[in-house]
Amino acid sequence: HDRRWVPAARVAAAKAPLNEFIRETLRAYGGPMEIETLALEVAKGRETSLEFAESVLPRILSADPGLLYLPNGYAALADWAFVATDEAEDDALFLNGLTSDDVAPWANSVGRIDFSDVSHGVQSALRHAPISLKVIGFYAWRQLNPPDPYVEGKYDPAALFAAAIEAGAYFAADGKLYPASEVEAWIKAAIRKAERMEPVIDVEDTAPLEFGPEEVAEMVERILASPVSVSLSDLLEEKYDLTPADRTYPEDLANAMAAVEATGQVWHVGGDRYRQPDSAPDIVRVIPPVFEFVNYDFRDQDDQPIDVELSDDGFSSALRKEMHLPVAMDVLDEDPQTPPKKQPPTVSLVLRSHHRELGTFPLCQFPPGWFEEEPTLQELVFRDAAGRELYVWLNHDTRLLYNLVDWWFEQEIESGAVFTLSKTEKPNVYEFSWAEEPDPLLYISSERMEELRDLAARSAELSTYEILMEIVGHYPKGVDYLTALAETNVVRRTTRRLVASLLTGYHCFYQRSGSTVWHFDPKRVDQGFDKAKRKYIRNV
Repeated sequence: HDRRWVPAARVAAAKAPLNEFIRETLRAYGGPMEIETLALEVAKGRETSLEFAESVLPRILSADPGLLYLPNGYAALADWAFVATDEAEDDALFLNGLTSDDVAPWANSVGRIDFSDVSHGVQSALRHAPISLKVIGFYAWRQLNPPDPYVEGKYDPAALFAAAIEAGAYFAADGKLYPASEVEAWIKAAIRKAERMEPVIDVEDTAPLEFGPEEVAEMVERILASPVSVSLSDLLEEKYDLTPADRTYPEDLANAMAAVEATGQVWHVGGDRYRQPDSAPDIVRVIPPVFEFVNYDFRDQDDQPIDVELSDDGFSSALRKEMHLPVAMDVLDEDPQTPPKKQPPTVSLVLRSHHRELGTFPLCQFPPGWFEEEPTLQELVFRDAAGRELYVWLNHDTRLLYNLVDWWFEQEIESGAVFTLSKTEKPNVYEFSWAEEPDPLLYISSERMEELRDLAARSAELSTYEILMEIVGHYPKGVDYLTALAETNVVRRTTRRLVASLLTGYHCFYQRSGSTVWHFDPKRVDQGFDKAKRKYIRNV
């Protein structure tokens, strides 16, 4: 069928207290339910997270006398079991909806079983199946909770119920336990009955959903009431149980999107997500000032500028390739890239220190076209392995992601931490995961970060050339261009081209034959700028 419906229990108890919602769900299910399955239904029915549902269920099941929390991970209604403690026998029968006539026929069979080992006792009782769970419970209770006030009662209805499930018995709507051997006959009977039934809808004639004014108003109301963007596909699944597996799903979703947009009351923020109009924080519309590049006019004794930039012809081909790597680029310092022929489902990305501090991330590290190009401002959802969600803003104009600070500061590595983003079936929803190892070239240890901050504190009177001398000089065995670039940017916001130009243009920086790392020779500082490179200096 292309149309499924919300379970009646989910609707009937939608606004009831949570314990009543659980009871209605179990009653509609008709038997004991695994905690994981019940948690899923609670999460859907109450619009909460699965993590929250799983955390509260054990407490509610243990505290509500109308519910049972079975030790094998199931939930059940107390009404299905024989529940008694120290009541008189007649009272116990009455409270459980039984009479002496209901239990008497089993006195010489179940009544003679030893229930001191509950599992063994239940297995013996199931030889008489089909049999009422309450009848078994009555005889177990009478044996384990004798009327002697000095004897501690050991009867546990939850443990008995769990033992029946573990023994392979099936609890039916009539309150009886049936052996597994009868299940096959039930299925065959159900199939025969289904085959005789007339179909109520022709799948081929199923038309896409059309949404009336009340349905559209309900969706709009949900969107406007939410502090974050709302997915229309989530609303369709919740209300109509529609999923991408349904034949007309693309048309259904398109119709829903067109209907809510036609109202003019909501704002499309990418994919199938909508929110209150113009409700994005102002910060996601601008590039933070810290990312701006400042031109420092430091000059040598001949009044020549010290920090100069070279044209591309002044660099080696290997250095040019490094400069054009996505991890070398940053916001306001990036080159156009060619979109891949096929977009990868997962991308690996590297977090640098200044983005960690501001909760941002540059789009230049993503392949062009990995995110949808429209609209310009979008709200994304990142989900981690623990099921947590983070709502992230994407701005194509500023070329940044925003609102990542909470997750960034959970990462102890200040520069060079690696993470992956993977596309999901849902638009604008991505799986997020930290990698175990940092990037070897962009990683900066905490100790080194402190040294660089000390250098930054006294950098006001230093040219970028002088800063770079201290950074490269820190590494006796040489340093990679990407490492030098990352460390320089901790001290002062600096372009790729300027770092590459200083390394290439000044004699004190050099590379050994066949090596990609840069070395610093303090003896060559007096030689100044390479005259052969002066022709490549750009006029800025």
